[in-house]
Amino acid sequence: MVTLNFSEEEKEKIIEALSKFPEKKVSAPFEEKRWLINSCTVTLYKTGKLVVQGNNCEKVARAIMKELAFEGELILGIDEAGRSEPFGCFTIAAVLADKNKLRELRDSKKIKNIGERVKIVTKNSLASVVVSFSPEFLDEARKAGLTLNELERRFIILAPKLFELPNRRFKTRVDGAKLKGCDAEFIIGGDDLCPVIGAASVLAKFSRESSTNKNRRKTWRSKTT
Repeated sequence: MVTLNFSEEEKEKIIEALSKFPEKKVSAPFEEKRWLINSCTVTLYKTGKLVVQGNNCEKVARAIMKELAFEGELILGIDEAGRSEPFGCFTIAAVLADKNKLRELRDSKKIKNIGERVKIVTKNSLASVVVSFSPEFLDEARKAGLTLNELERRFIILAPKLFELPNRRFKTRVDGAKLKGCDAEFIIGGDDLCPVIGAASVLAKFSRESSTNKNRRKTWRSKTT
């Protein structure tokens, strides 16, 4: 099975491009359309997710992407992991990539075999960076009056500068509610709506899970951001 993620705005073009293939009956209210393509079942969900199932699924998925011919868009996606946990590191990741090359990625909480997804990110991104704040650092920061939002805000301001080149233009998109002082587009649920944010979600979660520091955050409070 291959899952490709698209925005709400892109669904119309998907339906138009795939309308030449035999249509199948949808099986659930959250499904938009279904087609039969080269012995594979292709399901478009109302969220914009496109799922290709069958023995030929990877080949069919590549053919669909070629058929759609969506214009490439360079994006710096940013996401974090561990915000609400009372233990371990708080990690933030940024990924610079063409969103068309990361269509298989989405919110890291909804995928399995995260190590395999990391390979997709590293293979198809131009650059990436992950910062990891240990529980001990977070305790010091909070005693100094710094919130996790402030640490993330600093990262969002800094990250685009790391990848600046004279002839390169990209948009910065961040998962979550807007933080003051950040020149970026914030998207609630962005890790499930923007493939490059989804890639950052994967790297942030993988880095946190790979850390051997699982110590408790002594200053942790469930309502502190």
